[in-house]
Amino acid sequence: MQSGAPNLRGVGRGNLRSDHEQSESLYRLRASICRALGHPRRLEILELLYPGERSNAELLAALGISKVNLSQHLSVMRNAGLVESRQQGREVFHRLAFEEIREACRMIGELLSLRLERGSRLARDLDEIAVARRRV
Repeated sequence: MQSGAPNLRGVGRGNLRSDHEQSESLYRLRASICRALGHPRRLEILELLYPGERSNAELLAALGISKVNLSQHLSVMRNAGLVESRQQGREVFHRLAFEEIREACRMIGELLSLRLERGSRLARDLDEIAVARRRV
């Protein structure tokens, strides 16, 4: 290619590359939220924040974990955009960044219930098959 000549690679193919890059960025952001939700302690912290803002001291008392551990969990959730924090004097307070987080956690609970129900149904079916085989 001559210097100064325009780069025509990708011309005529629309914005497929930029659309793909945008999709990839959105998938990465979704994955960061899923990772933040992927720890039992963080789900517990979110549930403690359902009623409203809580201080570090309140969260520590309810969870029975170290201050360092709480700080690590809150940092992951803040970075994912799930929790917001503010400082008042020497105390730090935390709250859900969006009320919809509660709904997302409820839906995860429903998925778990469906999964457990399906698993117990499968277990019952396997038991019935095993009993039937013993009879033969």
